[in-house]
Amino acid sequence: MDDTQLKQAVEQVLRETSRVDQNEVQVEVRDATVTLTGAVDSAIEKRNARTMAEDVPGVKQVTDQLTVKNFVRRADEELVAEVRNALQRDAFVEAGTVEVYASNGEIRLDGTVPDYHMRKAAADVAWWTPGVINVENLLLVNGEDFVDVSPLEVENSEPR
Repeated sequence: MDDTQLKQAVEQVLRETSRVDQNEVQVEVRDATVTLTGAVDSAIEKRNARTMAEDVPGVKQVTDQLTVKNFVRRADEELVAEVRNALQRDAFVEAGTVEVYASNGEIRLDGTVPDYHMRKAAADVAWWTPGVINVENLLLVNGEDFVDVSPLEVENSEPR
């Protein structure tokens, strides 16, 4: 697949999802390396655009130059409080069993939850909190063994 076809494939993937506003993301391809530029609404949208581009067959590398609109770095204590409050308000999460930690905009969720739906819901709540740039979900589902599925390290993963 040549660079023009790769560009079209990445653009099509972004067009076909509701997780990324394809109008906010520009795609360039050179030697099977995809460069994403533009400004998106949230860190989770930035992450989704990057991971979706990485999953396109033939893409060797993704350079993420996306920025997050109106991104403001927040103090760790403020982020912890905001995520905890959001978890308590969320109907799908039993917040009392979830511990929240923050370091430089990265959130770590720890504790136990009754099912995988609640585990995912807690991570989604954290991702949508303004100022969060990454979420490490270490929540255990009652009765299940821990399996670490760490996200891929990607060049330029921090919002600008």
